[in-house]
Parts: sequence; structure tokens; C-alpha cells
Amino acid sequence: MQRSIINYQPIVPIFLLIGLILYESITSIYVYITPLAGYIFLYIVENIKKKEKRWIIVALFIYLTYFELDRDFFVFSSLILFLIYYRFIHSELKATIACKNCLKIAIIFIYYFGFYIINLLFALIFNYQLPKLDIAYIVFLISDIVVVLL
Repeated sequence: MQRSIINYQPIVPIFLLIGLILYESITSIYVYITPLAGYIFLYIVENIKKKEKRWIIVALFIYLTYFELDRDFFVFSSLILFLIYYRFIHSELKATIACKNCLKIAIIFIYYFGFYIINLLFALIFNYQLPKLDIAYIVFLISDIVVVLL
């Protein structure tokens, strides 16, 4: 038998990105379907050092940027949050929390809380309307935690 010489690895992030953009479009129509932004942030944090996952991580950052644009948040606030989190918080948090599930929950909580704080700071700096901390944040946070624990 002859082996296929086609490398399917670059195709996976493209289909992942297309699927996630369609999923985000559905979540913008049905408001209480979670966009899984915290789970995606957790996946990026856990796989950032793996070289074979780099294109998937780029696709996930593009999804988070699309999520911010679709929900009227400041663009690249997730990227800024990731840079701040990974540079200053991640190693300390990983050394402090030994339970893996507790660490995942803490990362998701830090994402949603930090995302709100960064958007609040940008709104104050640029004199925009302040983001509302409504029930949707809590629903998204709890649903992402449930998805992680499954």
C-alpha cells in the first residue's frame, strides 16, 4: 500500500476557526449559549509551549478577537490579558495550587474577572460606556467551569 504524503496538520486550524466562528455567530443569536471563551483561554494557557499546537493557538486567538468584536468589547483585550497573565500570574498560580481541576477553575475565573477589569480600564481611559457585569458573565463562567470538569 502507498502512504499518503499529504500533511493534514495545517488544515485542522482552518476548519477549527471556521467552526468556532460559526459557533460564535450562533452564540450571538442565542444569548445564553456560552461562547466558551474561558475554556479556550485555558486551552491556550495549557498548550502555549507545544510547538505542534501553534497554529491551533493562533486560530483560537483569532476566535477570541472575533468574540470581542462581536460582543462590543475592546479588541485584543484577551491577548493583553493573556500576556499579563502568562508573564506575571501563571507560574505563581501553578506553584500555589496543586489540584489540577482547581487550577483550571482558577484560570477560567481569572480570565472572566481579568477580561472585565481590562475592558473596564479601557472604557475609563477612552471615556466609553462602562461594561456591565450582568448575569451573562456568571452564566458563562459557570458553564465554562462545568465544561472543564466534565
